[in-house]
Amino acid sequence: MKACTKFLGMPVRLAVGLSAPAIAFLCFSATASAQSYDLFQTGSGAYVDLSSMNLGSVNLQGIPIQGSTGNTDTMMQRGTLSNNVYPVVCYALFMESTSPVTYNGELVDVYITVNNTAGSAYPISESVLPQLDSITQPSGNTITLTSSSTFNSSISVNADVILVTHGGSVTNSNDIKGHQAAPSINLSTTNSTYSSTAPSGYPNSSSYPSGGFYPVPKHTGPHPVIPASCNSGTQTRNQSAASTLVAKPACISYLQAY
Repeated sequence: MKACTKFLGMPVRLAVGLSAPAIAFLCFSATASAQSYDLFQTGSGAYVDLSSMNLGSVNLQGIPIQGSTGNTDTMMQRGTLSNNVYPVVCYALFMESTSPVTYNGELVDVYITVNNTAGSAYPISESVLPQLDSITQPSGNTITLTSSSTFNSSISVNADVILVTHGGSVTNSNDIKGHQAAPSINLSTTNSTYSSTAPSGYPNSSSYPSGGFYPVPKHTGPHPVIPASCNSGTQTRNQSAASTLVAKPACISYLQAY
């Protein structure tokens, strides 16, 4: 399985010479023998710090990854719970700048992606969710359950940065102006809540089971998230025609199913 990202002293492949940006967002969950998933929608206030590219702070919005998971733009994979600790890894992430930025004299859209699904039972095609660099997920990410029905987390995340001609498609190589792995970021949360029952409207997906754990992170940093739902969420102009024309499973929520 291709890991969640590439940074931390690893060589960076560039389509155009880019300096390594400082990226910030939340990717939340784990890998292990028993796989469970957390499905999130990006909340308001998400951003990426691209000061190293002279682009400053770029505001971000989530892009729904696929029809079967509603407005999910951030997917996390958890491993087996042991001694109240879940190992976690970023499984998929799809974000875009809310407005274009100027790069090398032209307007570009900034995409932040993770496609760590290769080799899984339900891989997501890179024609839908591209990741152009080989990236490796840091080890040691954890979610720790407490005795008060809350959880603490300590997570490092890696992702890809893709610059695309403004109005172009992130899945069209002719529109890509540059790409590279971003530097790793560290995120944590304390005393966030979770439930053993799904929030109303949460995607009821047999492909990505929750394992009876539904976290609500209190992260207020560069990538706030809320539990996903079967609402359509943000649909951007830049999603590939193939991803919108091919029939997809409908999102069925727990509210609809029970």
